[in-house]
Amino acid sequence: MIKKVLICDRFAMEATVHLRKIPDLQIVLAQTPEHLSSELATAQGLLIRSKQKINAAFLNEAPKLEVIVTCTSGFDHIDLTETKKRNIAVMFTPEANQISAAELTWGLLLACARHIPQAHKDLKSRTWNREPYLGFELAGKTLGIVGLGRIGTRVAAMGKAFGMTLLAFDPYCDDSAFSISGAERCSYDELLKQSDAITFHVPGTKETTHMLNRIHFEMLSPTAVIVNTSRGAVIHEDDLADALFENKIKAAALDVFGREPLDKNSKLFKCSNAILTPHLGAYTEEAFFKASMQGALQIENFFKSKKLENSLPLINQWGSLSFQEGN
Repeated sequence: MIKKVLICDRFAMEATVHLRKIPDLQIVLAQTPEHLSSELATAQGLLIRSKQKINAAFLNEAPKLEVIVTCTSGFDHIDLTETKKRNIAVMFTPEANQISAAELTWGLLLACARHIPQAHKDLKSRTWNREPYLGFELAGKTLGIVGLGRIGTRVAAMGKAFGMTLLAFDPYCDDSAFSISGAERCSYDELLKQSDAITFHVPGTKETTHMLNRIHFEMLSPTAVIVNTSRGAVIHEDDLADALFENKIKAAALDVFGREPLDKNSKLFKCSNAILTPHLGAYTEEAFFKASMQGALQIENFFKSKKLENSLPLINQWGSLSFQEGN
């Protein structure tokens, strides 16, 4: 039986060609939302990225759907409760972007430490003025890593190369992960109190939503730097903006936001000590290619043998903790 697979977003040509060579698959590139809607009723497979939201209304249009593969490391754009109700297999591609996301994390941290974007903007306006841009060295400082998974572990390796002391908080990693990374295990509160720079690498779940909020900024050093390349909802953006305005922390760099595109009225735009990028974590040629090929192979293997690789939901997905005030 021929299985129809819809590709709903950007996808590497090589991966598309690979899938089209498989006799039992019909590959359809959804050109527009209207085209996608017209094809959903007869589709068995779906290849998506984070732009495509999967909810009950969407799934109601796809009664024959058997599998969804999101070519991303995040999965908060998929209602996994709804897919489970319909017995739809869901997979993701977490290995594809770990290098790109880790490298961007360090790019943002270095930009904060040395005021690179601000100094560049000044000089491009023909202003030679280094006085406002006294930076600081990362060597000898303490890096706090929240989430010691694939990306967090790679960030830790880079931190060691910079000569930093490493702390990490991840209740779902065993001691061997900490030993391999060279990071000392500590509580979330202790990490916040002891770190000069803090970087987040956690999934977007109900429990991690606003896991950094106003109560936590009281624990941080006024010289601390925050970097987030994970999920925007992890940090309460208004609370962060207030902390930056009030000099409760030194700087922040965000690649992800609670709502994307970032609201034009966001207080973060007014923070001179905030560096903002438009969700570039996985936006490299290499990550795009790897995610596309992994997604293609996972779809192929599912329809050949019902094999599941990187299946969702995760057994441990930061789902039993709360970081909210009063909990």
